[in-house]
Amino acid sequence: MKKRILLVASALLLLTVSCNKEKNCRCAVTNTQTVRIITLKGGNCHDFTYVRYRDVLDQLHVDTVVCTDYPFEADTAIVYND
Repeated sequence: MKKRILLVASALLLLTVSCNKEKNCRCAVTNTQTVRIITLKGGNCHDFTYVRYRDVLDQLHVDTVVCTDYPFEADTAIVYND
């Protein structure tokens, strides 16, 4: 009985930890060549249509973006062995 409770508890813990996984979204700013990387604690990358941020002078800027969570090769370090 104790083994079952321990097994169920560990499965629930694993399920809750995996659901709260952070996502890195790659967002392309429309009409520019700028790409913004945004980290989400929850939600979907495709739901973002704009990003608000403040610059050094504390002015509010708004960028219209198109986001995806697709992993690109450029996001990982490529190491070549000689």
